[in-house]
Amino acid sequence: MNNEQRIIEELGWLRKEVQRLSRVEIPLIVTDHGLLTGLEDNDHPQYAQTTHNHDHGALTGLSDNDHPQYGRPVFLTTPLTSTSWDGDSFSTTAKTKIDLSTVFGAPAGIKAVLVRLVARDSGSSTGYCQLGLSPNSTANSVAVQCYLQGVANDVYISANGVVPCDANGDIYYQIVASGTGTLDAIIEIWGYWL
Repeated sequence: MNNEQRIIEELGWLRKEVQRLSRVEIPLIVTDHGLLTGLEDNDHPQYAQTTHNHDHGALTGLSDNDHPQYGRPVFLTTPLTSTSWDGDSFSTTAKTKIDLSTVFGAPAGIKAVLVRLVARDSGSSTGYCQLGLSPNSTANSVAVQCYLQGVANDVYISANGVVPCDANGDIYYQIVASGTGTLDAIIEIWGYWL
């Protein structure tokens, strides 16, 4: 094959390639996000969806509570409080139930509470002192606690957390105080799960 024939063959191949490429769609580059399409499609089902339709009327399950193992959270802008837990003094107390609907006015049968604990003890610097909350009556089993050991006497310590409730929607407290009436305790409920 001479050079002239080789050049003719290459030109023919180039002509065919140009024709083939002219049929291929060139993707549109979108720089205005308002022009994007197909955003509603779930075309990657292998990934969990983390965003939802923000038309809350179109969401299902919020009022139906179709995930009862987790419950539906209710967060409060003003905490539920109790005159029994607003700085009252306590001594060492074994696990004791707090009926949340009676003592704090929480709905009966809730699944968990978002709590803020505040505690101090007049002898905490030299003793083991704590206020703990849990969903059970098992001694020393706590979900959230104010641990005061080694803290200067009469210094308030706070702790925040979620405490699961028992089957009736109640929780248990346990106190270890340095003496009689030496631990002052505050409990605030900032939310709960229905």
